[in-house]
Amino acid sequence: MTATTMSDENLDQPRDDETSAVEPEQADNASGPSIEEQLRAAQVERDESKDRELRARAEFENIRRRLQKEVEQIRLFAAEPLARDIIPSLDNLRRAIVAAEATGNVEELLRGLQMVSQGLSEALAKHGVTSFASLGTAFDPARHEALQQMPSTEYPEMHVSHEIESGWQIHDRVLRPSRVIVSSGPPPAEVAPQ
Repeated sequence: MTATTMSDENLDQPRDDETSAVEPEQADNASGPSIEEQLRAAQVERDESKDRELRARAEFENIRRRLQKEVEQIRLFAAEPLARDIIPSLDNLRRAIVAAEATGNVEELLRGLQMVSQGLSEALAKHGVTSFASLGTAFDPARHEALQQMPSTEYPEMHVSHEIESGWQIHDRVLRPSRVIVSSGPPPAEVAPQ
């Protein structure tokens, strides 16, 4: 009878699975936000995310424009230090010309031109631009532009025998190759007439 009484009492009370099914709904309705409130909160969060994205895009675009403007300014004025160093040599050239015209002295003009040439070379060297010698070196198509090939008793075959224009480099990069004549080796021996 004790067993039957216990089971009758258990029938009046809801089972655990029934209470657990009812309690979450009641808990949600009683203490949590409704679906409409959750939807509104999600919409607000979405709108805030869109706003942050738009602001980030605008900021990125402003940075891009500012950097583009700075790059353009750098490009426009990149030669300024070089120009400042070359201008004094041009002034010396003008003075040499004026002095030569006034005196008619060719030696003064020559001396002035040599000073200008030296000043320009120094100004370029200050910026990493230097000429390089090619005479007597092995022909290198990366550093030399061959204008022709000629026999030479002084220089071996495929070596520079004449330099028409100097080559120039900026740091270790060739700016302009030397224009050269390349040796084809010694001239062929002439056959003596019989």
